[in-house]
Amino acid sequence: MAAGRMDGIVLNPGQDDLMYVEPYEKSLPKKIVVWIAIVLTGGILGLVFFWRRDWYAKATGRLTSIQRANLLVLRDTYHDFFVSEVHDMALRTRFYKKPPKGSIQEHAPLTTPSFESKGEFENAKLLRFFDCKRVRYIWNTSTAQFVKLLGIPDEVPLGYFDGDRANGLDDLTRSQRLKLFGLNDIAVKVDPIWKLFVKEGLTVFYMFQLFSIILWYIEPYTVYASVIVAISVLSLTSQVFLTYRQQHALKKRVQDYDNVKILKSDGNTAMVPSETLVPGDIILIPTNGGKVVCDAVLLTGQCIVNESSLTGESVPVSKVAVSSADKDQLFTVRAYTRNMISCGSKILQSRGADGQLAKAMVIRTGFMTSKGELIRSIMYFRNIDFQFQNQTYWYIGALAVMAVIGMIYAIIVLKRTPGIEDSEITIRALDLVTIVVPPALPAALTVGIVFSQWRLGKLKIFCISPRTINMCGLVDLVCFDKTGTLTEDGLELRSVLPAAVPKNPNNENHRFREDKTDVQYSDNEEPMVRAMAACHSLSLMTEYESDVSTGKLQTAKLIGDPLDLIMFEVTQWKVIEEAYPPFGSSIVRIVHSPFARRESSAKADRGVEGLVLIREFPFSSAQQRMGVVVYNTIATKFESFVKGSTEKVVSLCDRNTVPSDCMARLEEFSSQGNRVIALAWKPLPTSSFEEARKVSKAEAESNLTFVGLVVFENRIKPDSPSVIEELTKADIRTVMLTGDNMHTAISIARSCGIVHPEDQVAIVEADQAHVNFNKIRSHGEALLSNGTSANGHLNKAFSYDSQTSVTSNEAEKAVSKEVLALTGDTLQIIRTSHPHLLQQIILQGTVFARVSPLEKQFMVEQFQSVGYQVAMCGDGANDVGALRAAHAGISLSESEAAAAAPFTSTNPSIACVPLVLREGRCALVTFFGIFFLMATYSMSQFISCLLVYWTGVTLTDWQFLYEDLFELTILAIVIAFAEPFHHLSRDPAPSSLKSFPALFSLLGHVTLIMAAQIIAFKVVQTLPCDLSALPNDTTAENGTGSEISMTAGKPLWGTGCETYAVWTVGTIQIVVLSFIFAKGAPYRRPFYTNYLHVICGVGMILFDLVCMLGPTYPILSVYEMSKPADSVFGSRFIFLGIIIGYAILAAFFQYVIIDLLVTRWLNKSHRFRHWRSETRADVEERLRESIMSRYASANLTYRNLAFSSDTDLTKSSAHH
Repeated sequence: MAAGRMDGIVLNPGQDDLMYVEPYEKSLPKKIVVWIAIVLTGGILGLVFFWRRDWYAKATGRLTSIQRANLLVLRDTYHDFFVSEVHDMALRTRFYKKPPKGSIQEHAPLTTPSFESKGEFENAKLLRFFDCKRVRYIWNTSTAQFVKLLGIPDEVPLGYFDGDRANGLDDLTRSQRLKLFGLNDIAVKVDPIWKLFVKEGLTVFYMFQLFSIILWYIEPYTVYASVIVAISVLSLTSQVFLTYRQQHALKKRVQDYDNVKILKSDGNTAMVPSETLVPGDIILIPTNGGKVVCDAVLLTGQCIVNESSLTGESVPVSKVAVSSADKDQLFTVRAYTRNMISCGSKILQSRGADGQLAKAMVIRTGFMTSKGELIRSIMYFRNIDFQFQNQTYWYIGALAVMAVIGMIYAIIVLKRTPGIEDSEITIRALDLVTIVVPPALPAALTVGIVFSQWRLGKLKIFCISPRTINMCGLVDLVCFDKTGTLTEDGLELRSVLPAAVPKNPNNENHRFREDKTDVQYSDNEEPMVRAMAACHSLSLMTEYESDVSTGKLQTAKLIGDPLDLIMFEVTQWKVIEEAYPPFGSSIVRIVHSPFARRESSAKADRGVEGLVLIREFPFSSAQQRMGVVVYNTIATKFESFVKGSTEKVVSLCDRNTVPSDCMARLEEFSSQGNRVIALAWKPLPTSSFEEARKVSKAEAESNLTFVGLVVFENRIKPDSPSVIEELTKADIRTVMLTGDNMHTAISIARSCGIVHPEDQVAIVEADQAHVNFNKIRSHGEALLSNGTSANGHLNKAFSYDSQTSVTSNEAEKAVSKEVLALTGDTLQIIRTSHPHLLQQIILQGTVFARVSPLEKQFMVEQFQSVGYQVAMCGDGANDVGALRAAHAGISLSESEAAAAAPFTSTNPSIACVPLVLREGRCALVTFFGIFFLMATYSMSQFISCLLVYWTGVTLTDWQFLYEDLFELTILAIVIAFAEPFHHLSRDPAPSSLKSFPALFSLLGHVTLIMAAQIIAFKVVQTLPCDLSALPNDTTAENGTGSEISMTAGKPLWGTGCETYAVWTVGTIQIVVLSFIFAKGAPYRRPFYTNYLHVICGVGMILFDLVCMLGPTYPILSVYEMSKPADSVFGSRFIFLGIIIGYAILAAFFQYVIIDLLVTRWLNKSHRFRHWRSETRADVEERLRESIMSRYASANLTYRNLAFSSDTDLTKSSAHH
């Protein structure tokens, strides 16, 4: 690998924050040369380097190997560049903020993570590191690369949190780690006002404004320059104070300091500032809780935590200590969230073991915590619209070339004009640059975004990344989460299906008993009831209510997952938390039945009916289940209960205990959109509490007895079907990404319209060697996992394996019109074993069930990789990755996790999606309209100047001021007042400034502008000119417009009638173009509904007509121009005819030639589709061609499974 290649060295491979690295070594000789060049260019080169720090790093350094580099240029996947210095740490380190006094021993030896043993640290003499985007990277000598410094890394064994490490750190170790990791501080820097003025003022836009203003004062365009100065100062000031306010608000939002009690290795405790916490510290959690200021693993006790600021879930959750029994299990943050307390959450109450305070080990600090990651995503938001920036720069470059050509023309023409000095010629030539490249262009292009953001705010949809609004106009695929997004958050218990106990252990034909909606029966030996009562993660939270007699009344409230609450409450069992003798003074959770009191005395002497929680295996979305080990106080035995997805639970059960109609009943309920949970049970051979505490997860979940199903009703939100219908009519593809059951997901997808009633759905299943596409025959009928339907019949299906080449017909069958549904497990198998099928999944995949948060993000990125413009709509922390990855993330939650999404709707309804997309299309079309208005205006004024330069004169101060400020600026603003169209159209919005229709449109309009002005210019030269409004010392006599007036030996600007002709025609052309480029339907409402634009435009045209047909003396005097003599008054109507003819031709060219003929022809043309903006149809056609080509050449075969349609496969399906 050649050192220094930007794509050769990769940082964080396979992660969200992947970056490409280019290593440099600082060079003093190159730095001296660069600074000499900066001085020689008057600081201009320094400004360029200020704008592009990566260029400065490359100019002052030389490429080297990563081992020798002391300067790194980094580029992220969003094309943003960063420059970081590599530091060699000896005894001192760098902090973003000075640590509290006495918190660090400066001369403590260095420590560094051990790259051989995860979680261990070792002393070091030297440490190489660099900081980028608030993350520290350290040098790994064994792999010769930089790695992210996390804290306690993932994949340490659970035994790591036991033993001496649970006793705390000594002062020396804390000092070492504080030097290594830095302060536990999510520091948001607030720049001083003066610094913000300097940073904003030195941007390209304001520097070009400064150049233009200096030039205008020299010319002298004093009035015009003074007005622009005032506007620029006002704009700069408002921008600075807006930035300052945003920085201050973000700092206030994240600043969270506290004093924390820690346990030291000598057994003593100490209160320390939260900023000094380091990974490995043991914190003691007070019983009344408090704010969590780091990420930590709970070692002892349990906590009730409010995580709403992170996840958006309003229900507090229970956190339990990590189990010491599974010492060899590998810890990961994602898998053990039940044992984690996260920075930014709030502990409502805690309880330790044996009367002690709960303990937790710090594993992440600062920006590496959960909250820190969210804040970093705000501070370093992805540059989503860089394609528009690049196209804009391309246009500006092309206009700059035109300016250079114009400068050469001006120098040649003005050189031959008598009385004009060389300095004057230079100034006029440079003036063309400010004309061709309008200084107000960057500001004008944001006007549409500003108004769209304002309108969205009125609808309670808030946007923290305004530049994303334009991208919403291009969206052609929307991904939806299911629960809480398409469906209501709450669930209702529909029924309970207990499994009948088979009389014969080998009897495979037993079925479920009768459905129950009331399970409050007193037969507490029923395993189904005990499973519903015990298998959950509910906890009691102490609350205080006002009481007349005592002042306060202590009550206990049951909190936890809503599904667990519904299932538990229907049993009418109770939860108590109290000491239980075998556990000493430790408080344990006991569930007991209220029916125990009603039982016979023979049973009553056994004690209180109850199940004592011994151990809990928290729910994992990856494993799709949870489990508990309990002690049955009546039966005096230990039991294991498991709850989870039916597929997972069934796979853990003795097949003889699973009812033969299990899968059929599952799919019956799932196809109706219900959520189905399975329960299983087994007695444990364990005889002691100590052994029960050490039961492994594998032992507790093996050879279970299936006890039944619990069915919950999952209701669709009322507006979900209508929103999906609107998106479908607009030819916007919709996809579901959910963690729920496959058949439930398909049913909900059908009910809300993501899957249409006429669509055939094929469920994709895969193993390492084969992939099966099992079709669902009709609505409401689902397939079992081997391709059979619920009634035992096999539907039409196909599969593939590696055999022989396929025919074209078979390839066509592979890329058929069916929509595909698959689970996260299948997706992972296809990614690893059948990657060539990914394109087909991307093309036809519509329902993705049982997918993890990472798999949601992966699918969003895969859709983007083939050309889709993707929006993601979700409501929870599980959707954060996908929300961040999408071109347009729309969150239905107001939590801090929602900060990862550009849009947040306070109304938890997907009705906000079409609103955002309509505003996006409106803003995008406004962007295009204003851009083309600015571009054609600059060319119009450019042509005007070139024409009048021919006669040795130029436009005047007030003529420029009127065109730029009173016409162009006002029109650019009022155009953006147009509201979005009332519905989404099937016609995609324009997406490229470099497409053939865009280029042809611009070129055509410039040609028409030039033709009209040249005709006016030629006509006026044939007319006598009235110079009576000019100063009295004018030396030229009235004559033709080609004569030049002289005052004190210098030409009078604007004195010829040529300026009258080209200026009056040009001013009306601007207004005409503002109406032509103000496109209405189907993206915005018609321009005539934008009353402000109509009023301003008509008013400007009336004034321009006065200037053209009957200019008064004050008008001529202010604008310093002459007019055709009154003796030829009727000839002025020639110019009116020119402008009317121009308006008709310009409208015909845009609406007929461009919109009706060129655009429609290109939309239908397959051969020339690369000449236009790519659409969803183009993306999918390209995918189909690629898939068919791949199948035809990859030695794959598709074969129909030859089963009779009446073959009964029910028996075999039960064993699948």
